[in-house]
Amino acid sequence: MIGATVGKYKLVEKIGEGGMGTIYRAEHTVLGSPAAVKVLLQQWSVDPVVVDRFFHEAKAASAIRHSGIVEVFDFGQLPNDQAWIAMELLRGETLGDFITRSGVVDPALAQQIGMQLLAALDAAHAAGVVHRDLKPDNILLLPDPGLPGGVRVKILDFGIAKLGSDRFGNKQKTRGGTILGTPSYMAPEQCDAHGEVDSRADLYAIGCILFEMLTGRPPFTAEGGLEVMAMHIYEPPPRLHTFAPHMPPELDALIAKLLIKDPGDRLPSAAYALASLERITLMPLAAQVVQLAMPTVAVPRPARTPVWLPILVLLAAVAIAITAGVLIAGWGDV
Repeated sequence: MIGATVGKYKLVEKIGEGGMGTIYRAEHTVLGSPAAVKVLLQQWSVDPVVVDRFFHEAKAASAIRHSGIVEVFDFGQLPNDQAWIAMELLRGETLGDFITRSGVVDPALAQQIGMQLLAALDAAHAAGVVHRDLKPDNILLLPDPGLPGGVRVKILDFGIAKLGSDRFGNKQKTRGGTILGTPSYMAPEQCDAHGEVDSRADLYAIGCILFEMLTGRPPFTAEGGLEVMAMHIYEPPPRLHTFAPHMPPELDALIAKLLIKDPGDRLPSAAYALASLERITLMPLAAQVVQLAMPTVAVPRPARTPVWLPILVLLAAVAIAITAGVLIAGWGDV
């Protein structure tokens, strides 16, 4: 598709691909301004559910006007029905890659990243958008010498975001029993599939991300996603001081409040959490700017098979096995 025109953008170079789509570096045909264009593969573009989820990402991101949210320019479908989204082209490193490379994040930098994330989330929640899949791989760090540590944060991938209403005023609903998110960062109410999910689920994810930045690991780890989800629901979250005893008690207490099981007892808003994080005193960042590893252009990742799909398949298989066992036992009694 190199050289093809998608909407008002000419595709220049392929810069990423996944199981459901391809991302191209593109240029506006009139202005020459750069963009990233995500094109859904044709076999997925004939599935109305997948296309609806694909465009849902564009609607969710474009509903928010904040420097910490990836900007979406346009979206539509090609004559062959392939769906596409045009968004800003970003060069940076994901927080996930940064943590892997660094082991742990400097506490003052983690505080700065956390404050930027919470400020962006406050704007998203005010617009009626709940991300529901916040994780280090969906957070991009961009070089910005004007900010402490030289890092600016961008939140990516609103593919499973929950909208209070879409741009046409229609209410958005999630089918009961649907599991959405990434297990290591999912709030308990997301994990049980029947809990009401609102903006406080994003705050729980922020607690998980802060914990991982400061310790090098998420709060709960296990072999499988279902085990991790059960831990979110039933097990008390570990305290920060257990893994990082040198951290200020106020930071330990803040993360503990973000990781409370019952959303009603959690911190009430991103603005409240931001104010609490701002008040914590940490050793200032070193004078030098944090060096980000940026070997390639980093843009929102192509749409992939949702992480909740194999979980639902596994749950269905377990239910079938249990039912079959009951029937076989019944036959044995006859």
